Amino acid sequence: MSSHNDSFVASGSSPTENGPDFRCENRGSLFLLFPLSQSAQSWVEEHLPTDAQWFGNAVVIEHRYVWAILEGIQNDGLAVSR
Repeated sequence: MSSHNDSFVASGSSPTENGPDFRCENRGSLFLLFPLSQSAQSWVEEHLPTDAQWFGNAVVIEHRYVWAILEGIQNDGLAVSR
């Protein structure tokens, strides 16, 4: 993965002490974003569309939107791992 992606690993000052708030998995043309904490779940409810596509416990994100979403998560002080 690129160094750009690494800038989101363990970024922010997450309120979660036991690990990251989100896990983001690159699945080629799509990304899966797993909310892992209550703060992450709240962030998803507040910032992503109500008709967002879910795959199990993950939000499906198109490649063209993932960086803006990860940046928003980081700017709000939450942490993302890959």
